[in-house]
Formats: sequence, structure tokens, C-alpha cells
Amino acid sequence: MNLHHDLYNGLTRREALHRLGAGFGGLGLAQMIGATNGKTEVARSPLEPKAPHFAPKAKHVIQLFMPGGPSQVDTFDYKPLIAKHAGERPDIVNRKTLRNTKNGLLPSPFAFNQHGRCGKWVSEIFPRTAECVDDLCFIHSMHTDIP
Repeated sequence: MNLHHDLYNGLTRREALHRLGAGFGGLGLAQMIGATNGKTEVARSPLEPKAPHFAPKAKHVIQLFMPGGPSQVDTFDYKPLIAKHAGERPDIVNRKTLRNTKNGLLPSPFAFNQHGRCGKWVSEIFPRTAECVDDLCFIHSMHTDIP
């Protein structure tokens, strides 16, 4: 019995790209399909991405998909109020979870400093990255209700 074959039986290239990196590969696939489709479509889906307001400048994207990686509050998401309220259990974090949160809020053990012209707060664990923060894009608008 070929276990490797059984695990991926029926998985198409499209499905593999979609699953790769939490669906990030699907973005590239959608772009490739749209670029090679020679048909002119009259009716477009309202869910289809719209053309950007300006020509994009980025030529490459580096996605850091790190399940089990360092916490955002230990890297680039400076939260000084967590240190102020260390050990407390505000109602917003007092919910059932698989993680042990009985000890309350835990501040980052790493020091943060502002870097670059933009003043981005970066943890001491990334000294080289801190040197080029003005050339990077940080997305802090993601949200989840899962602790």
C-alpha cells in the first residue's frame, strides 16, 4: 500500500495551490488563469477583484506562514499595555480556549525600540530587519476572535 499516494488521492494541482500557505497559492493561480483567459467577458462577478487605482510597484511577495512560529507580540506588534496589565484576565481574553490562559496576560520578554524614519517598533530579536523597516510593509489590520 502506497501511503503517500493514498493521502493525496484526487488532489488536483488547483487544490494543491489553494491549500499551499493557507490559500496564498490560490492568488497566484487566479492571476495566471485571468492572464491566460483570452475571452472578453461581458458579465463579471461582483466578487471579482477590481483593478487597482494605481500601478503596483511590488515585484515580489514574501509570505511568512509560520504556524508555531514566534508570537506577533514578540516580533513586530508592540503592545505596551500588555506589560502594564501583566497577569490580569480582562473579559476579552476570558473565554474557553485550548491554550492555558489561567495566568492572565503575558508580556513579551523582549525589548522593543523604534526604528527607521517611519518609527516602526521592532523587537530586539530582529536587529537586522530593524535596519530596513522603511523598505518593508507591515499589515496590522488582520483580526480574529480566536485567542
